[in-house]
Amino acid sequence: MTAYVIETRELTKFFGKRNIIYHLNLRVPKGAVYGFLGPNGAGKTTTIKMLTAALKPTYGEIKIFDLEMPRERVEIMKKVGYMPEQPIAYEDMTIAEFLTYMGRLLGLPKEEAVRQARDLMAYAGVGKLAFNRIKELSSGQRQRVAFAAALIGEPELLILDEPTANLDPLGRIEFIGKVLELAKAGKTIFISSHIVSEVEKMCNYVGLIKEGQLIDQGRVRELVNVEGTDYDIVVSDNSKLLEFLKDQIYVREAWEEEGVVRVKLDERFSERFFVEVPAFIAGEGLALKLFKSHTSPLERILMKRFNMGWEE
Repeated sequence: MTAYVIETRELTKFFGKRNIIYHLNLRVPKGAVYGFLGPNGAGKTTTIKMLTAALKPTYGEIKIFDLEMPRERVEIMKKVGYMPEQPIAYEDMTIAEFLTYMGRLLGLPKEEAVRQARDLMAYAGVGKLAFNRIKELSSGQRQRVAFAAALIGEPELLILDEPTANLDPLGRIEFIGKVLELAKAGKTIFISSHIVSEVEKMCNYVGLIKEGQLIDQGRVRELVNVEGTDYDIVVSDNSKLLEFLKDQIYVREAWEEEGVVRVKLDERFSERFFVEVPAFIAGEGLALKLFKSHTSPLERILMKRFNMGWEE
């Protein structure tokens, strides 16, 4: 049986008469990097606040490490690193002071708290800013400090709410690399996001939430195990490829757009497409420069399930 680090049963939250979270049944296996994916306003942050006992559920159950939240919150949070959507810090403290203070709150001896603060500042990319006050930092730098704070005490579970929201493109790439490193080290990581491409790069499990309801969850590779219907192809002679494609039974439509051949497939005959098109390209001696789905597999699922566009 799968060991779930996070498990909720019928988790529900009302604000007044508004139902924000509706019968949520999350299952986060040990060692997973679980992407909690949904549009802005879907209920991701509300769910995370309940997981960390910042909000009390209207009803339903939460178990983390098989302990009941919020009843056993103190014991649970000893093993959890939490990075909120809006990082909170003591504005007049330096980064070094703040991270050392957070370590002391967790019960670390002073020398160990100082050591971890120093190491995590370097890890999160703010080592050179150690003596800058929090109020002097940019939003991206604050985000890095919040990430470092979540790692204090070497937690077994990380709960990260929109962790790349204020990072620049390079910072986002660095963060993805850090998550993959932490996952390899055995951490269980729960990440909320609305950015499909980031979730695809980081996560091996995903939960899809819309309007407070969990639409689906599971391993990414299982959820995306559906053939796409649109493909992009570029060869050394696109016109020759288009001439070939226009009479094929598996092609609903084919055209060239900005130097890329776009193909809409008839899924009933898609197997022939994957056999015959590569054979034609090789037989004609054409150089293949691009052959890929027009959209990512996970993005296709989101667009199909939610009938909407998503940020990539």
